[in-house]
Amino acid sequence: MVDQLDLPPIAVAVKQSWKTWLAYAGAAALATLSLVVAFNKATHFHRQGEAGARVWFYDQTAHRLYPAPRDRIPPDGSGDSKVRAVVIGFPGMENDMRQLKIAYLEKYAPDLKALLERAEAAHTARKPFTEKIPSNASDEFKNNAFVKAPDEVDWHKLGTAEAREVMSAWRDWRGPAGQMPFVSVPSME
Repeated sequence: MVDQLDLPPIAVAVKQSWKTWLAYAGAAALATLSLVVAFNKATHFHRQGEAGARVWFYDQTAHRLYPAPRDRIPPDGSGDSKVRAVVIGFPGMENDMRQLKIAYLEKYAPDLKALLERAEAAHTARKPFTEKIPSNASDEFKNNAFVKAPDEVDWHKLGTAEAREVMSAWRDWRGPAGQMPFVSVPSME
């Protein structure tokens, strides 16, 4: 066993610099590993969160709410009866189905729905999508997106005064104990 006192001064200095270098290298490796793990968890959480997010849909024929993936484009399926529902709940009642109220229903015209489905398919396949998608504020979008109150027969184009009235009426609703309303989303369970 060699004691540091038996080593020449230059050897002691080299040994000390190697120890320092190894300590810094180890700390840097641990920090890098921590960042990689954190990044992977964050991106996994983001992907899972988007993939797992759900919204309410309403089957107008069966008169029932059901959860669906957030990226589902209304109407659901080939018919026109299963549409997205904006559902309102009240604090303290959470997602108690008996306490939820449908504020309004949404759907898209067949051409807009087809365009959005093609864009979603390209996004899912991680392929470029070259068709023009109208912005939500555009007249093209507003003329091909519709809303109505659940008890109404007629749909209103999104850009109309009637549509704005339907979409904002729920803000004046109150729960049984005067609670303020909130937009309900299906639980992740």
